[in-house]
Amino acid sequence: MPHLGAGALHFGMSRTAIRAQLAETPERFFRGEVEDTDSYPSQGLFVLYNAAETCVALEFTRPARVLLDGVSLLPLSKKNAVTLFAADPALEQDEAGYTCYQQGIGAYYEESRRAESVIAFSPGYYSS
Repeated sequence: MPHLGAGALHFGMSRTAIRAQLAETPERFFRGEVEDTDSYPSQGLFVLYNAAETCVALEFTRPARVLLDGVSLLPLSKKNAVTLFAADPALEQDEAGYTCYQQGIGAYYEESRRAESVIAFSPGYYSS
């Protein structure tokens, strides 16, 4: 759900509320020493929190299934993904991936055949 979250997990939810939605006990860590993150490896999910411990982004890796309007994003090639999001005039892309601000979606690619991870982010996530 662009700019809202994914399934029962919504941006702005507290860490406690997110954890109550998921059966797995998360591994907590700090990415780059600043991004407070809960990892759910069996679900292929990372939940990123701000300083107030509210969800600001959800990042997915395999075995997760990430759908946007019926399109599965993890197996999507970078070329097809960029075509899908081409309507966003602010679409950013480089050799490592893309960021579609209009949909609040981005992806990281080690190879162009399929995404390694897909991130769904709240409005303002990249400006903070």
